[in-house]
Amino acid sequence: MNSIWNKNRSAFVSRFPSLEKMFASEIAEVDAICKDSSNDDPPAIGQPFPFWNIVSAKDGSVSAYENGVLLHSAYNPKREAEQTVANSDFEGCRAAVFFGFGLGYAVEAYALRFPGRAIIVVEPDADRFFASLALTDWSAFFACKDCIAALACPPHTVVSFIENYGVSRCAFFSVPSQTSHASHYFDTLRTLVERNRRKDDINAATLERFAKRWLKNSCKNLNNYARMRGVSAYAGNARGIPFTIVAAGPSLESTLPYLSEIKKRSIVVCVDTALRACLRAGVEPDFIVVGDPQYYAYRHIAGLTSKSSVLVAEVAVYPSVFSFPCRSFALSSSLFPIGKWFERRIGEKGDLGAGGSVASAAWNFAYAAGAREIYCCGLDFAFPEKKTHIRGSMFEEGTHETSMRTFPAETQNLPLLFSAGAEEACDYDGKPVPTDSRMKMFAWWFESRLASCPDAKTYTFARCGIAIPGIVPVDVRSFLEKPDIAVQKEKFIKESGSSEKGAVPDKARFESVLADFLREIASLRKIAEDGKRICENALANDMNMSAADIAAAGKCGTDIAADMHAITDKRDTAAGSTVRQTTLRALADTDAVILKSSVKDAVSLALPNGRFFIDFAEKGDKTDNAFRETLSRARRMYEELSRAASECEKYLPTN
Repeated sequence: MNSIWNKNRSAFVSRFPSLEKMFASEIAEVDAICKDSSNDDPPAIGQPFPFWNIVSAKDGSVSAYENGVLLHSAYNPKREAEQTVANSDFEGCRAAVFFGFGLGYAVEAYALRFPGRAIIVVEPDADRFFASLALTDWSAFFACKDCIAALACPPHTVVSFIENYGVSRCAFFSVPSQTSHASHYFDTLRTLVERNRRKDDINAATLERFAKRWLKNSCKNLNNYARMRGVSAYAGNARGIPFTIVAAGPSLESTLPYLSEIKKRSIVVCVDTALRACLRAGVEPDFIVVGDPQYYAYRHIAGLTSKSSVLVAEVAVYPSVFSFPCRSFALSSSLFPIGKWFERRIGEKGDLGAGGSVASAAWNFAYAAGAREIYCCGLDFAFPEKKTHIRGSMFEEGTHETSMRTFPAETQNLPLLFSAGAEEACDYDGKPVPTDSRMKMFAWWFESRLASCPDAKTYTFARCGIAIPGIVPVDVRSFLEKPDIAVQKEKFIKESGSSEKGAVPDKARFESVLADFLREIASLRKIAEDGKRICENALANDMNMSAADIAAAGKCGTDIAADMHAITDKRDTAAGSTVRQTTLRALADTDAVILKSSVKDAVSLALPNGRFFIDFAEKGDKTDNAFRETLSRARRMYEELSRAASECEKYLPTN
């Protein structure tokens, strides 16, 4: 048997035993093709595989044509791949993603050049993958610490692999001749990846804009960890019970008359923006989900009361949210570093996902509770009939409150309808509906989540919103034929209320964890202040040394060039070098302590940008070439870190 195939086959089976079973027939086909090959020879030049015409390159290696187009260089495929890989590198790269790969030269070149990085190879046609294993050596790929063979995977699954490393930290390889056999598949993948990239950009911009608000809210709300249960208390307790998600899109208006009957037949989960409309219809939802930490999110529920509802929020929401008159509160796991620090020590509250709209968090809550039949109303992600929100929502009421003859409510809504981000989409009847890029992103987040949960069926009562794959439109009147679930609902709420999951931590334990947090914040601040002091002293000493050099050069009576030469010689003395090396080692030790601090991410919310601690890690490689510049930069960073720790301390509870 062809030894290249034999070696690759053994490595594949060892690395991916489950895939061997899944693709047993494809492997058997290549076994049959390779059985007459021997030594290191690949299958015969020509067409041993129906999709490729194998040829010999000028350097003696193999290349191939597909549909008359060359997949690799006709002269030296390996060198071509090595140059491509070398040009792909960038700072912070963690993984390489190959959309198709031909015979695999670039995959192998990448694995040899960057053995410590992850590699994801994507191919919807498994036959091509196994054919490439019969033609080129893939040993370096299979030897990688982290390699993924995404064979015949749905696009959403591939994207989930990529998300583990971060889209912005992946190098992508996509050669038209190597992807043309499945162009629609790869086009879909590129679209999904670009959406993820935009999502990351949005999240980064949001972090930069609101990080201090999240820090302040999280610190002020920390005591709620000792008072409120987690949403995990409800996990799995609602199996067999339908849920209804109520969002604030314009189409909610048509469903409101039925909402009281819908509540009898399902558990109603309302997003904060839709609460006013629900109460106007005389319906208190079973659950209210507040997702945004900004003050404006609180304004959606400000002044309202819903005594029979459970309000679900995370610890970083605007503090006034926790004064809302309701039945009880339930905390979801925090998306932000301070909450995560506490939950690692006192127990997680229950993850409702990151990103997207608050409606996606409401859907995640229903799914986590055990619902496999989820209905939606007002989930439009569009502006049907050029309406932006349900009548009576804070958005809609706000335009009327500020309306005047020269600036009516209709004019105030125009930016939403005709802004630079305005776009068009199709509703569930295939008709065009106005929307915008932000709404499309929210719809895509929903689509992505639904695709990852195929065991749940999701429906909508309106046909006029963006048509989201995975959501089926139904008539609300057919839903009203369902039985009353009052008994099941009461059992669900009772079981969840007595569940050990998501229980409130012991008060003494919480106070001990809080004391540890305060102590570590203070310690980090002191370390930063010590680092700043080292920099300031070293800068002062270096200035004094420079002044002495200049004075000594002046006494010698030499010209300026000679003076500078004397100064340079002086700076290169063994004594000066020793002092500098001692300073740099002290700073490196300080950086190491900072990077090991368990609270550094919590403090990061008060820092100017997300690369701050990456800069600390990079700053460890210091040389004499720019000694004073290094000291000045380090001093600024320590000063910023000290200020951020103080900012955090300012808002923390002391009891």
